[in-house]
Amino acid sequence: MILYVIIVLTAGLAYYSLLSKYGELWNGIDEKDDIAHQNYTISILIPFRNEADNLPRLLASLHALNFAENSVQIVLVNDHSTDGGEKVIEEYAGELDIQLIHQTDGVGKKAAIRKGWQACSGDVIIQTDADCMLPKNWISAMLGPFSNEDVSLACGPVQFHHSTNFWQRIVALDFEALIAIGAAHIQWKKPMICNAANLAYRNSLIANADLQEGAASGDDVFLLQSAHHQNPNSISFVKNKKAIVKTEGPSSFSAFWHQRLRWASKNGEYDIKQNTWMLVGVWMYNVLVLVSLFSFSAAGATAAGFLVLLKVLAEDKFYSRVTSFFGRDSWFTNILLGQPFHILYMAIVPPLSQILKYQWKERKVS
Repeated sequence: MILYVIIVLTAGLAYYSLLSKYGELWNGIDEKDDIAHQNYTISILIPFRNEADNLPRLLASLHALNFAENSVQIVLVNDHSTDGGEKVIEEYAGELDIQLIHQTDGVGKKAAIRKGWQACSGDVIIQTDADCMLPKNWISAMLGPFSNEDVSLACGPVQFHHSTNFWQRIVALDFEALIAIGAAHIQWKKPMICNAANLAYRNSLIANADLQEGAASGDDVFLLQSAHHQNPNSISFVKNKKAIVKTEGPSSFSAFWHQRLRWASKNGEYDIKQNTWMLVGVWMYNVLVLVSLFSFSAAGATAAGFLVLLKVLAEDKFYSRVTSFFGRDSWFTNILLGQPFHILYMAIVPPLSQILKYQWKERKVS
């Protein structure tokens, strides 16, 4: 019993300390509200597969961008679409400099990115996804960090839009936490995650970039790790509201499940082992909550209640520092009522992600 009490107290203290650390690191990133005025040649890279419904909106979003004085090339790579979406691009007759490339010698997003890189002639490549909405001053905001010559990779913020009902709000809040945690790890010089929907990097970075094509997912994480290997001080998070890219969140529980399986499948691929152990610790914390609760004992129920209370307090402290950036309100109600869902999926998804297949872009991936 004493050992059990020590484990519960240690786990609670560790979780609270980690979330507090993330909040401090997030606060330590300077928030910008300006845009860059340097002139660059830019390549916007967008790999896509079966995005026929989203491509017209993407083109409208690209049209609305403020290019400033930058020379901008747009490269779209068709990854074996089966919905005819490539015709939307082929029939485009506007003023944008768009180059459509059909991927024929590879399969998957990583191969599409590699194919696109061959066509990207800009000094800086800015990468996003075809289901995204881009803010007007996105280009200039993402270019801000490159005034520092040491910076080779800038990771931008991403947010789910159309988060109206309770389910969508808790999923969106969880996603924003992941973005902020990724930013905190960059600030900590222990980069772990970023999001391919909003990345900018120097063309010179790609020559030695290892995307680990053997892994089905993780192009963004492996690019992040490549930049860190080349120079640990070369990565920046763009904490600028003018850089927030909006994308569609999972439309159903099934879509959410497959998305999180895909993301969690990369947990064993992090090359900074401290990051892996942090993830293991968070997983064990949630498992401890469930094991304590389902012990059906007074001591177990008390321990579970204590751990959940600390979890809520730690997350409230963390979210209170993050949500203003994303314009999110009522986070406490969402994290409080969302605890059963969050604890279950955080305990179940990581181990299952290592053995189950997931669906991604109409492809089943192991």
